[in-house]
Amino acid sequence: MGAASNYETSSTYVGGFVKALRAVGLLTPEVERRFAEPQRAMVASAYSRAWWPGDASEQLARAALEVHGAAKLEEAGLLTTRNSVGPIITPLISVIGAIFGLKPATLFERMGDLASTSVRGVAFAWTSTGSTSGTLRVEYPAGLGGTAVEPLWRGACRFVFDTARAKGEIVSSKVEGSVLLFSLRW
Repeated sequence: MGAASNYETSSTYVGGFVKALRAVGLLTPEVERRFAEPQRAMVASAYSRAWWPGDASEQLARAALEVHGAAKLEEAGLLTTRNSVGPIITPLISVIGAIFGLKPATLFERMGDLASTSVRGVAFAWTSTGSTSGTLRVEYPAGLGGTAVEPLWRGACRFVFDTARAKGEIVSSKVEGSVLLFSLRW
């Protein structure tokens, strides 16, 4: 499975991420000093374009991760998904729930559809390992993704558990270059 090379993040995602970084206290002067011009433009005017280059938005995450650590960045990932992406995908989640049942596995199986409003050029796969467990694979184009975005996807996984009203956990996560693997159970 290869990810497409047109990796981009939507303005809705970027705008929500900037708000979440501020809400969690991660958009500090020390973080902002690490931004190049593309990141400064994103922070100043996230909605000025429909889609942003994915590597540019990754730099926002990387700077926050380097200064503040993974736990705080995971919280920003959860807030971004809940407050900015969540309202957009709620109708789709309602339809999925009505047809297939609102279970974590059902939502993780459709992660590509759910994430399509936020990200392009990233591939998703769900492998069930039992009735209440499985592995989510998130694959970025070569040289992208990795440790900079892993905490953000941990936050997104927590959103899925919350949405499905399931007490879930991320058993483990592994970064293999541009591929993220999350072992999940509920």
